[in-house]
Amino acid sequence: MNGREQFEEIYMQTKEMIYNRIAAKCYAIDDVDDIFQNTYAAAYKALCKLQQPPANAEAFMMLIANRQLMKYYSAVRRLKERIVMRSADLEEQDIPDVSFSVEDSVIDRAAVEEIRALLKRKPLVTQKVFFLYYRRGLTVPEIAGMLQISVPSVKMHLYRTLEEIRRKYRGRET
Repeated sequence: MNGREQFEEIYMQTKEMIYNRIAAKCYAIDDVDDIFQNTYAAAYKALCKLQQPPANAEAFMMLIANRQLMKYYSAVRRLKERIVMRSADLEEQDIPDVSFSVEDSVIDRAAVEEIRALLKRKPLVTQKVFFLYYRRGLTVPEIAGMLQISVPSVKMHLYRTLEEIRRKYRGRET
């Protein structure tokens, strides 16, 4: 089996696990896709150099993902030391689309943007919980395991934030 075939097999076997791992360990949700892409680019290069496929594909990919997380954030830290980031730049960052229904109503675009802004002001762990639950479709126990927090804590992050959104938009439904 050549490097490309090995890569495709390993990619199909590990992509969900690795994506969720990166989402759980990242410092900002916006970084997940970049780190995921870097991880599999590094894996492809490594597989092309190997004589034999790795004995444990999951462990192989986990090692590469962890290295890419460290590499990505050390580069980011170096850039931050050189560049003074303005608060306006931080406000322009978007969190991923969160698709959910608030009290089964249709929410207009302005409300969606307000909800995104509200989520961006939440702690990173809350953003991760929303991302993993609504965007990745993971269960509450799966999220708890990935983030190494308790199931009640995951529920609290979801329910308190949802309740805040409901309170804010109660009476605005069309």
